Amino acid sequence: MRNPFKRAKKTTRLDHSKAENGVTAATIDAGMTPDESGDGKVEGRLVVMGNESMFSGEVVDYAIDMAKRMSYEILALNSAPLSCDSFSLFSTSRSKICEEFKSISEKNAADFRIVAEEKGIPFVHVVKFDEPEHALASLQKEYDGIEFVIADSQPQTTVENVAESNRPKSELLVYAMI
Repeated sequence: MRNPFKRAKKTTRLDHSKAENGVTAATIDAGMTPDESGDGKVEGRLVVMGNESMFSGEVVDYAIDMAKRMSYEILALNSAPLSCDSFSLFSTSRSKICEEFKSISEKNAADFRIVAEEKGIPFVHVVKFDEPEHALASLQKEYDGIEFVIADSQPQTTVENVAESNRPKSELLVYAMI
């Protein structure tokens, strides 16, 4: 069922060139042909922001459920404020840190990808070396049709929170992209 409050889908240059074949970003990311990717019917995109290189179980479950109900493609985003240019004096260290973060992120996103693909949800994993807000802005420039963003709240470890309970509360945040 189509969401009656949803805006008309914007298309990118990539969408225009591949639209007649029914190719989604997930198809391109996975290196599949349109026939291998399924029906290619995607209503919009849902960004799932990991907490650096991780995706919590709550975020994954919520994103899978929402993407399935709304026929959305999932864009899983891992970002870290590791400006790989800032390590220019230590070029071997720079590349090692960036490659290690990317490798860990891809490994952690693999389980997320498997669950999404089992449910027939197109999935794209993106790694950015920037602050989360800047990484999201960059992703918006690369992909049109982003409708929602799902993220874990940042854990607050103040003295008051510790006094109130033995463990910090984890909240799930969902943002509508206007």
